[in-house]
Amino acid sequence: MRSLAYSIACLALFAGTAAHAQSLAITGVKSGSITSGQISAPIANGQLTDDDNALGVGYGGSTETKVKITALSASFESGVATSGPAASATSNSGLDITIQNTTDNQILTIGQFGSTIVPAGMGFYMQDRTGSAVGNNIYTGYGQSDVASLQDLWPSVGAGVFAYSSFDFTVVSNDVTLYSLSGYLSLSFDERGQLQRNYGLTDAAIAMPSLTTAYDNDVAYAYAWDATDIAFDLNAVIGPGGSQTLFYRTTVNSYTTAACLNATTCLVAYSGFGDPIGRGGGISFAERNAASANGDRITGIGFEPTAVERFELIDAKLTGAIPEPSTWSMLIMGFGLLGAALRRRRLLAYS
Repeated sequence: MRSLAYSIACLALFAGTAAHAQSLAITGVKSGSITSGQISAPIANGQLTDDDNALGVGYGGSTETKVKITALSASFESGVATSGPAASATSNSGLDITIQNTTDNQILTIGQFGSTIVPAGMGFYMQDRTGSAVGNNIYTGYGQSDVASLQDLWPSVGAGVFAYSSFDFTVVSNDVTLYSLSGYLSLSFDERGQLQRNYGLTDAAIAMPSLTTAYDNDVAYAYAWDATDIAFDLNAVIGPGGSQTLFYRTTVNSYTTAACLNATTCLVAYSGFGDPIGRGGGISFAERNAASANGDRITGIGFEPTAVERFELIDAKLTGAIPEPSTWSMLIMGFGLLGAALRRRRLLAYS
């Protein structure tokens, strides 16, 4: 599964008067896990498939969690998809971005940090596993069913939540959360067997005006968003030779409790989210990854990496030149001589 991508140019990163006062150090982190019934494995990239069931179909999920850092760029991506009566998957990825003040005697101040949330989405759909899966991934490589609906799951799952997808994104520095965004979707049946579509996307809708319902029909329920510029207060004050690190972290999760209806018809839950730590753009999930020629049918899950441009340090300045050690010595000596002279004047006046 190819999910969210983040890419930054590590040359010409900063604009303004402080352009030559910084260097950048980047490291990446990643992890993932997949569970199907009693089987669980720490899988950051790959699939877990359990076919020990009456239908002989694959239950479990897939994760994609990748981090790549080169001399010119850094990227990371996360995504999950699950299917089965007790299936869940989680993907965690992130970058540690250390801004270093390379000056010897000046203070670097940074007001805000600019970044971009890349196109992505999450949701559920009834999948048709006829034929071969694209990429040999049964969780992402099949399109939607044309004969089965979400309502058809009622007899097997009963009342309650049977599918859930979520994302959580944070930026933390100096143990302070600078930016956070989260959201979820769920499917459930009430006691009468009526399908309920639920969501927690109020904050996400404010932060991402492009967030929209990509699918809401008998077969699929999904949301998606375009690239969205964000900026958050950094208020960094970095002394000469000092540094400050920003920790970008993304977690996506999906789970299902619904068994496949038959050997070829299964429910799939998927989720992907993140921030590219730069500035870029793209088109919506529905247009790019899940639409057929007529634009109304899911054909599979395939989040594509999105190229982005540089960081944006907003209101970055070099201020308050700090004297060299030799200058400090001269100042201290001067203050000492001045103090001695003032004491002598007071003594003479008293006499």
